[in-house]
Amino acid sequence: MTSFAAPVAQLFNQSMVEGAVPSQWRTAVITPIPKVPKPTQAADYRPISIMPVLSRSLEKYIVRTFIYSALQLPYPELCFDDQFAFRPTGSTTAAVIALLRNVRKMLSTDEYVHVFSFDFTKAFDTVRHETLMNKMAQLNIPDNIYN
Repeated sequence: MTSFAAPVAQLFNQSMVEGAVPSQWRTAVITPIPKVPKPTQAADYRPISIMPVLSRSLEKYIVRTFIYSALQLPYPELCFDDQFAFRPTGSTTAAVIALLRNVRKMLSTDEYVHVFSFDFTKAFDTVRHETLMNKMAQLNIPDNIYN
């Protein structure tokens, strides 16, 4: 096992220093998974990307080491207080608990509260990469990791 760990560690370190990963690690096998019992059209499937294990391992290391720590102390103009997805302690349950806590707090001073709910199921099908990268550039992440 040790003979395997040293070259992998060297590849990981080199990838992080250069801000690039081997092209083979960026190749995914897309597998369509049915969303309904009897799919009849392309929209009835969701794509699942099967990535190389080394790519996923490096990604997890970078996220845990650099991204999570940068999100813990973001710049004041980057507020993540109401962000629950893609955070180490975030979940649907955490979001519902926060919502109920806020409603309860409001009900302690107000007679009633209006709660509006939106379905953002399709909202994340596309990402404005320029906006995402501008926000990430504001985080305290080393340039080679950001790249």
